[in-house]
Amino acid sequence: MEQNSYEFELERIKALIKERGARRVGLQLPEGLKTVALALSAEISKETGTEVILSGNSCYGACDIDEKLEGMVDLLFHFGHTVNPFRKSVYKPFFRKESFTKETNRGVFENQEKVVFIELRNTVDIKPVVERAVAEIKGDCVGLVATVQHVHALEAAKEVLARTGKQAVIGRSNNLKYDGQVLGCDFSSARVHCDDIVFIGSGSFHPAGIALYTGKRVIAADPFTMQISVFEPDELRKKRYLVIGRALDAKSFGILIGMKSGQFKLNEAITLQKRAVAKGLEAYLIVLEEITEERLLGFKVDAFVNTACPRLAEDFVHFKKPVLSINEFEVVLGDRSWEDISVLEQA
Repeated sequence: MEQNSYEFELERIKALIKERGARRVGLQLPEGLKTVALALSAEISKETGTEVILSGNSCYGACDIDEKLEGMVDLLFHFGHTVNPFRKSVYKPFFRKESFTKETNRGVFENQEKVVFIELRNTVDIKPVVERAVAEIKGDCVGLVATVQHVHALEAAKEVLARTGKQAVIGRSNNLKYDGQVLGCDFSSARVHCDDIVFIGSGSFHPAGIALYTGKRVIAADPFTMQISVFEPDELRKKRYLVIGRALDAKSFGILIGMKSGQFKLNEAITLQKRAVAKGLEAYLIVLEEITEERLLGFKVDAFVNTACPRLAEDFVHFKKPVLSINEFEVVLGDRSWEDISVLEQA
């Protein structure tokens, strides 16, 4: 199987299947890697003799486990993320067929997590793009962060920066597996006493969130495209102020509750509803598996409040009706100042 530049850990997967005696396994991959799903399935099935079922659903993060597929298989291999500390783990009994005995007339059930996280570490050389990022660093001290695919390379990035006279700091995360690792719902490793932050990875969501969360300039270095982008917190906050401004005259709100594991915040949503009603506003609870504008069109409210994944903020900017984060809704309610907001909710 062509593995691109990712480590799919096939030997580990095969060993776990044999160790657990799994007869049926599931594979859940991010959208960009579904092109290798068939080859991955074929190799695992051939080498282990198991039935392999591929998830065609979303795979946005460790909080987005395909739980229906999980219920159909003995093991579910979830690619591209580390275990989510905010997910309510469901330890389902795992049946070992070979342990069946006539004496007990039953097998042994073991409480083992059925979801196995394959981190998909990337083997691309990050040094060239870090060297290119140096030109954008204004201060002498810089924080270093990355997604899990590149977090193992942060020490190498630190050495590159040291050779240019920059002191690099890799912060400790409050909840995540690795120092310097960031998630869409946890940027705590970016809380360092430095002038700028360098983010190694792809896309705009993480660096934009880090800039809002820390209030510092973020230099995003993409090792695949060699592109360098700079995210200024003040510019990003201005965009969110516009969204809040559009919602200030709203009289009715739909409070969105995500059903994905790790995103389900029913109690928080109910609390927000009560606070809104106490202010004389109409507020309704709406539960969704996938939050898209099309699925919200039928709800005749003036604005929405998102209690699910903060990453959805990227999509919300295109919605006709304003969609607020929890913190932003508190500004509308008059319970939080404009200066004390972030588009992203941190755990």
